Amino acid sequence: MPSIAAALLTIATSLQAQQIAVAEYAVPTAAAGPNEIAMGPDGALWFTEFSGNKVGRITTAGSLREFPVPTARSIPDGMTAGPDGALWFTEFSGNKVGRITTAGTITEYRVPTPASNPAEIAPGPDGALWFTEYSGNKIGRITTAGVIAEYPVPTPASLRMASPPGPTARCGLPNIMPARSDASPLPVW
Repeated sequence: MPSIAAALLTIATSLQAQQIAVAEYAVPTAAAGPNEIAMGPDGALWFTEFSGNKVGRITTAGSLREFPVPTARSIPDGMTAGPDGALWFTEFSGNKVGRITTAGTITEYRVPTPASNPAEIAPGPDGALWFTEYSGNKIGRITTAGVIAEYPVPTPASLRMASPPGPTARCGLPNIMPARSDASPLPVW
């Protein structure tokens, strides 16, 4: 045990001695709402602009570009690098999954369940991308060819959209509240 304590003390001491610099870069679109971020295969960082309806790309040197999402007011949300060398993102209000190449070409794929609000997305071990359907109560799977399959979550109505009295949550969206057995709201945000 003394060797573990000595190693932890050495690590803590060396961390205290390091100076960490943070650089901030302004997004060109006012009130864009940068949201999710992922490392792209091109070495740049790609992010969704929740309120700006764009996908952004920034290099570690601070060079920034924005790419408008074709569907108006789609609310780009989740973002991840895909196994095909492109980046994939969800369109919460657009009810789509988007794919953007490192050259900036966007392709959109409609989620079969209407108003399902796709949110988070991640690459799966099967070479496809998996995403949550926030209001659809499903997990979606999209291949890199754009074929979508949906899988119901076993718990009925595990999420519901509700607008409690008073101001709503970020971006003017209703608060998301899990259903309780007595149907009373339980704020998440």
